[in-house]
Amino acid sequence: MSVVDKRMTLKEAVSKFINDGDIVYYGGFQIMVPMAITREIIRQRKKNLHIINASTDVGGLDLLVGGGCVSEMHLAWAMNWYVKATYAIRRAFQSGELKRYDLSNFGATSALIGGFLGVPFLPVRGNIGTDMLKYNPTDAKVIEDPFTGQPITVVRSWRADVAIIHAQVADRLGNVVTWGTRGVTDEFGTMGSKRGVIVTAEKIVEPEEVRSDPDRTIVPYFKTLAVVECPFGAHPSACRGFYGLDIRFCQYQGKYERDKDLLPRFIEEWIDGCEDNNAYIQKYVQKFGQESLDRLKPVLGYKPKLEVDYGFHDPGVWKGVPQYTDEFIKA
Repeated sequence: MSVVDKRMTLKEAVSKFINDGDIVYYGGFQIMVPMAITREIIRQRKKNLHIINASTDVGGLDLLVGGGCVSEMHLAWAMNWYVKATYAIRRAFQSGELKRYDLSNFGATSALIGGFLGVPFLPVRGNIGTDMLKYNPTDAKVIEDPFTGQPITVVRSWRADVAIIHAQVADRLGNVVTWGTRGVTDEFGTMGSKRGVIVTAEKIVEPEEVRSDPDRTIVPYFKTLAVVECPFGAHPSACRGFYGLDIRFCQYQGKYERDKDLLPRFIEEWIDGCEDNNAYIQKYVQKFGQESLDRLKPVLGYKPKLEVDYGFHDPGVWKGVPQYTDEFIKA
């Protein structure tokens, strides 16, 4: 497999790799939500997307649904905590415009793990006796455990056509590095995707830097379709080590989400009215001031106290050492 430079603009990445009708893994978990990609999908008016996700926050999925991009969702929950609900999702579901299939948090996580493992389904504890089995026969069923004969729930494995995530760091080849709190299923949703991953990253670094600390790489280059350098690409959610959660903007956005007549105005102003994510951030500064952006800066210095050294053992140390024989054993 050839190793190529996968850097491109967000507009190019979404246009090239997300098709109408795709199953999309939507990353993030309250922080690290791929909001810049979300806004670009809406700008390009992608249609009939099917979302799979364990859980997310800050209204990203609400915007996608409000923008008319999503026709079906399979997930555990979606929320904008700062307005207490996802109003566009609720309206679309109640009107019949959106199909929504819910599982428990563990059920949805297991469905993504199953996709990562390449198996058709996984058994899970729980769900028996709940209405999830009644209202979501698409993703969960009860079978007989072949070993005990007892009933057990199984969840259908989920595999996306393409996954979208935000990360702290990536290199130009597509190795994706992240740390701290992130999407609890990002590793499974990305690695189980059929075509690959679009990633926005706060910073692009050299491949040598990534290789120096490989344990933080959650997506290797061969699963990555596109890398987009995108500072504040998760805003208004947080990105650990770069900026915190913008609670006031979540509330501001949420006021538009509440009202079906107001939400198109938000999309017109903050999405269609901004050519790209840089323009979005510039608009934010113009409207709310540089101090509002600076307020999101984290307190740095919270580094692990345990120093890690991967070490290296040179096989050359065995040069000249005779092979062990039975004499050594007898001795």
